[in-house]
Amino acid sequence: MRLSDTFKLALGGITSNTFRSILTALGVIIGVSAVIIVVSIGTGARRQTEAQIQRLGSNLITVSAGYRTSRSPINNDVLPYIEAISTIRQVVPQVQTSGTAAYGSVGMTTTLMGTSVNYAEVRNLKVARGRWLTEADIQQNTWNCVLGADLAEELFGEADPIGQRVRFERVRFTVVGVAQAQGDSGFASVDNMMYVPYTTMQQRVTGNKNLNSIVAQAVDESVMGMAYDQVYATLLGLTGDERAFRVSNQADMLEVVSNVSATMTMLLAGIAAVSLVVGGIGIMNIMLVSVTERIREIAIRKALGAKEGEILVQFLLESAAISLTGGLLGVAVGFGGSAVVSRIFGWPTAVDMQSVVLGFVLSLSVGMFFGAYPAYKAAKLDPIEGLRYE
Repeated sequence: MRLSDTFKLALGGITSNTFRSILTALGVIIGVSAVIIVVSIGTGARRQTEAQIQRLGSNLITVSAGYRTSRSPINNDVLPYIEAISTIRQVVPQVQTSGTAAYGSVGMTTTLMGTSVNYAEVRNLKVARGRWLTEADIQQNTWNCVLGADLAEELFGEADPIGQRVRFERVRFTVVGVAQAQGDSGFASVDNMMYVPYTTMQQRVTGNKNLNSIVAQAVDESVMGMAYDQVYATLLGLTGDERAFRVSNQADMLEVVSNVSATMTMLLAGIAAVSLVVGGIGIMNIMLVSVTERIREIAIRKALGAKEGEILVQFLLESAAISLTGGLLGVAVGFGGSAVVSRIFGWPTAVDMQSVVLGFVLSLSVGMFFGAYPAYKAAKLDPIEGLRYE
């Protein structure tokens, strides 16, 4: 018998009970669509986070205190040494704390960021209204501040905040500017921050010269490696203890984010793929039922000369066709589901073609694997026993 005839017989076996075939493929549909949706959510989140990190600057080096140190070596005294490094263009000190910013009866939890004049340029931050902090603000320890876009909207609504006094815990700052909306950075909302001179933070809020971190901007990306090594060597020379400080760059952050995101996506995709196994068990059960229902048909075909291999191929084709149909429908549901998730929940999604290919391969594998036993049982059927079957 030709393969085309075998294929027609397999197709006839599926279409003879269309509703049952669709229900059989349902497990595969759910499994494939779940894999695609989960991977699309993970891919979208990873790409968004990577874009946000790159937007903050791809040639930045961050210095902070080490995990095991009783006294932080990252303070104002370190700044001149890092500024003197030839591969460093700008240095930005950062002191921050969390609290409630309030205007009148309206309050909002925020991060108070003490920083310098260079922060806006290094962080690609633009001012929508008013001005940024000046060198005079830093030198004179002024009570001036710049509000993030969300914080300004929450506290003032449509009113102009410039010149108004905003209370942070027990101190008051005068608003001199409002930053443009930047979007979520992936770690904290920069639009919810309140920016003040770092000298004001140190002398009038924290009471010491310690810094949470120092951000150094390299001259360009081509010297990032050299700049990193020079910053590290400078700090090691100043402290004499490599555990007293930490040095990291944006490339390290991108790599960590990518690795963690990829691992979590694969883990969730693996969990989602379990439903494919359930779908495969459903295919095997229905194929066994189909073999039982068609015992006389199989026996007659074998009595007329059909070979075991032809019977085996016929039932394998039926199983593969059901699973591939489920795979196609699962891909369609996966694309639609990703769009729905993005629209309803606002999560970024990006359908990865690798997940589509993976869904097809898994659906075919499930059909062939779980359809093998029913096909083998049909192929080995004794025609005499089959003709006697009622």
